[in-house]
Amino acid sequence: MTEASPKAARLTLLTALVGLLLGGTGLFLGVGEGVLALWGFGAACLLQVAPALSLHGRIRDGLGNSGLERERLTLRWVSVLLRFLALGLAMAAVSALLGERSPQASLELQGLSVFAVLILTALWQAKTGLKGAHPSIDQEADRNLVLVELAALLLVGCVLARWFVWADAVCALAQALWLFWTGQGMAKLSALPPARGGCGGSCSCG
Repeated sequence: MTEASPKAARLTLLTALVGLLLGGTGLFLGVGEGVLALWGFGAACLLQVAPALSLHGRIRDGLGNSGLERERLTLRWVSVLLRFLALGLAMAAVSALLGERSPQASLELQGLSVFAVLILTALWQAKTGLKGAHPSIDQEADRNLVLVELAALLLVGCVLARWFVWADAVCALAQALWLFWTGQGMAKLSALPPARGGCGGSCSCG
């Protein structure tokens, strides 16, 4: 187990909690108020909960090969779901652009967007301090950065939608492209290499 593991374990749990909070709230309010970039962001947050919990379990087991196959499978499925989400969000965004629908983001939604940017940025900065400790921890920080970028697009869309009818749909389309690219990259990363030194942690090698 690396020296950074206790801090990394706490951060992965916090990531899962934040993902559930922001994801559930964003998905519920986004669908309810018709803000595409908000429900796209919310769904993306929820999809990052499983990788965070999977990594937490692997850290608990010593970051060896124990739990490696579970992490691979989790990343593989999340990569597929991210690409499906990207496709659905892109179709909704194109439909909105053609229909010229203009959801007006309330001050509450703008406040939620600012909160999301701030808390996700703080989490990402905490994780960057662990860069180099382990490839899986580095990848967790990269996934966190994607959420920061999605939250920033959401904030831009919420602000500009007050003046431009296309702002929410365009930002949602940008989110869809980024989610698809992220899903593609995650599929490649699902082939995680075995840890050096065998099982690692407290498991026994057969």
